[in-house]
Amino acid sequence: MKTKIVYVVTSDESDIYLEQALLSAFSLRKHNPNAYVELVVDQDTNATISGKRGEILKYIDSKVVVNVPEEYNKVCRSRWLKTCLRQHVKGDFLFVDTDTIVTDNLEEIDCFTGDIGAVKDKHVLIGKNRKKNTLRVHAERDGWRWSETLAYYNSGVMLVKDSALTHKFYQMWHNKWVEKEGKTGDYTDQSSLAATNESFQYPIKELSGEWNCQIIRNGIIYLANAKIMHYMIYEKAHHPCFFYNHDFLNEIKESGCISDKISKMVDEAKFAFDVPNMIISGKDLLLFDSAVFKICKKRRYFSLFNSCATFLLKVTRKLHSYKSKYSKYFESLSVGKKSI
Repeated sequence: MKTKIVYVVTSDESDIYLEQALLSAFSLRKHNPNAYVELVVDQDTNATISGKRGEILKYIDSKVVVNVPEEYNKVCRSRWLKTCLRQHVKGDFLFVDTDTIVTDNLEEIDCFTGDIGAVKDKHVLIGKNRKKNTLRVHAERDGWRWSETLAYYNSGVMLVKDSALTHKFYQMWHNKWVEKEGKTGDYTDQSSLAATNESFQYPIKELSGEWNCQIIRNGIIYLANAKIMHYMIYEKAHHPCFFYNHDFLNEIKESGCISDKISKMVDEAKFAFDVPNMIISGKDLLLFDSAVFKICKKRRYFSLFNSCATFLLKVTRKLHSYKSKYSKYFESLSVGKKSI
């Protein structure tokens, strides 16, 4: 495999970001033992990579330390690094987010012909993206043309060739991020990516969904052939994928290594989901994404809303039963009035 794999991590002892990166790199090595892996960190993170936190060094080939301005918080530092990777990484690379599990050999990425490749966010065009209204606001803020038919890309997995275009592209992406999201403390970098893509006349070419299988949103159709599973750390408090479980990640943190149990789970990653679960779509999905549902699912409101809903269902059922029972009677009265 000629394309190197790159991870970006900004972490300290209070979080589980480094453990996520360790798990992803571990899964990568299972399927790609000869891949060249590079870890890019800021100066503060680098100072903590020792002892148990040094386990990740067993799975990487090189580490790049970049000094990031101190005014950024931990999350923004990762975006600062991510958007200027091309400046600090030599050669073609495949950037992979830390909240991922690699499930297959990645050598095929060497055959990609474009300068930049990525998978659509949520695997859909903006018109079907659940956050399309938020993206419209971001487009107005960052100066790109919002359209329901636009391919808006997820930056969690990106193939980047070492070309003059990508160097210029990344320079603009970084500058746009610093100017907009960086100043507001916004964790996202995808809106500035969209703005940069438009400025360069859309050089990003689409990778198949298997390369960034976003399992929480529309990714199930790519799961069987997924090369990289992206379980996405920010979606919800309870996550159906075992790899998101904080107790699970804290086990890695406390031991400082990957246990046999966890290694087996990596082997069976495409089956590592909690039960009970269900697949929903269409109007049910709209309800799931509604403001009412978001309020209801909060524990302190759930009992109240559930009691009210239960009462309304009972009333509705009684009314329906009453209507069915006496419908013929009312119909006969109606017929009688017409005959008179």
